[in-house]
Amino acid sequence: MTEQKLHKLARKIIKRNIYMTLATADRRPWASPVFYGTDGQLNFYYASLKDAVHSRNIAKNGQVAFAIFDSHQKEGTGNGVQGYGQAKQLRGLEVLRALRWYHTSFFPHNLETFRKVGYYRLYKITPQEFYVLDPDAKVDKRVAVKLN
Repeated sequence: MTEQKLHKLARKIIKRNIYMTLATADRRPWASPVFYGTDGQLNFYYASLKDAVHSRNIAKNGQVAFAIFDSHQKEGTGNGVQGYGQAKQLRGLEVLRALRWYHTSFFPHNLETFRKVGYYRLYKITPQEFYVLDPDAKVDKRVAVKLN
């Protein structure tokens, strides 16, 4: 498959889904489903409780991995986006800018939700690598995709 088609496939998967599996690590790995939004550069934004395992892990080690896929795909027909990058908790004006990209009806969508007294924090993942499975390969062959 051409690089352009792989690029289009990866963007389509990211756009059509709203959850990713986020993997973090401290002494042991941890994976969590998170609801996300993206900006024009395909940075990911998500909110999480400040004392969640993955939030505590990111405070110590911002390196993360992620997978985005539709879990309703039929066996053997599915594809998804895998990647890794750097995650960080946003503060102050960074939160205000990120709220343009992160939208939820689960809790109030304002700066107060993410301040010190609030339960939630807003995070940004800056991806470093993206991968998809090559649909033309006879076996599950992961290929790098340049999206940024």
